[in-house]
Amino acid sequence: MAQNVNNEGEVHSQLNVANLTGNVYLAKKTRFARRFEKLNQEVKTDERYEGTMEAFKFYLTKLDGISAEKKLSDGGFSENEIIKAIRRKEKYAKRLQLNRFFESAQWIDSQLFAKIKMDFEGYITPLIDTETPKKEILKEVIVKVVQPVLDLINLEGEDDEVLNYNAEDIFGMVYYLTGQCHINWKNYDSI
Repeated sequence: MAQNVNNEGEVHSQLNVANLTGNVYLAKKTRFARRFEKLNQEVKTDERYEGTMEAFKFYLTKLDGISAEKKLSDGGFSENEIIKAIRRKEKYAKRLQLNRFFESAQWIDSQLFAKIKMDFEGYITPLIDTETPKKEILKEVIVKVVQPVLDLINLEGEDDEVLNYNAEDIFGMVYYLTGQCHINWKNYDSI
């Protein structure tokens, strides 16, 4: 016996289950997923936010007077590596300027900055403190800092139509935080 369904309504999500035994639990959307959805809507309706969220403002504030170039040089980066890092930082900074007038973009970026900073301090700073070779440190930055952020935004921001961050952008965020003195590539006893 065939079943004919004529549902003309819009489908937002769908769950198809055949021969199910046991319970089905549907999880609520996370704060991140809701923010990505809200950002899409804010951009669609051009709903601008004139202020700057306090959490976001923290990462825009420069903490000391050491430039990103100096921090990278002190961390053993070659001149060519510094040029690439600064390009990534500047590329991200341009994207930051384009999206900072949307409240949800500020929220998402501040959360990503916090994750990058905490992962860097937890996994990378100890390597820097023990003078691990830079080549190994950069590999760990990919594994412990960049990839987890990409995994997070690919999962939570699967419907993202605005930010669409990739690995280059996440590295740009790392170097942006370096320029704002939230991340160091050398142990500065005085900071």
